[in-house]
Amino acid sequence: MNAFSSPRHKTLEPLRRRVESRLHAQDWPECVQACRALLSRDARHHFAQESLATALMQLGQVEEATHAVARLVELSPRDPFHRLRYATLLQMRGKHGESLREFERVALMYPDEPFSGDARDAVENLDRLQTSQIFLLAAEQLPFRWALERDPVVALEENGFYLSEQGLDSLKQMIPGFDEDAPVETPSAPKMH
Repeated sequence: MNAFSSPRHKTLEPLRRRVESRLHAQDWPECVQACRALLSRDARHHFAQESLATALMQLGQVEEATHAVARLVELSPRDPFHRLRYATLLQMRGKHGESLREFERVALMYPDEPFSGDARDAVENLDRLQTSQIFLLAAEQLPFRWALERDPVVALEENGFYLSEQGLDSLKQMIPGFDEDAPVETPSAPKMH
């Protein structure tokens, strides 16, 4: 008995067909319902999970779509297209650091694939975008600027930024007063004024 002739498959098949028909009809609310019904019976059903992500995106529910694609990444961690989709959704939600990490992961996992160049381009673009945001924040908030001069990695992390290694090196070169050889102040170290 193979997976397609099993009793379980036969009980799921009507639900799978319902998902497929709602997907083809572009009836997104019904598609979401059908996907959730199928996923309640088989939480690892790849087609239902992928269809759910698509339907949620079509409905403009980007946050829920992001969670659905994150689940696809869990189900198929080596699938670069799920990872690219996940990175793109994170970027759409303004989660640039998380998005950059995911694009970096794709570029590292698949260095010779054509889409790897797109992932590297996305990393560079996210580095540029975040660098602009970092400089705006540094201009508006003096404590952030001081923290950035003392220890850029910690300052960035504490404020939700993440730059690639290359982006961080570029930022360090642009920070006035940053000295890579200067000792990093720790909470227990005396502070100089």
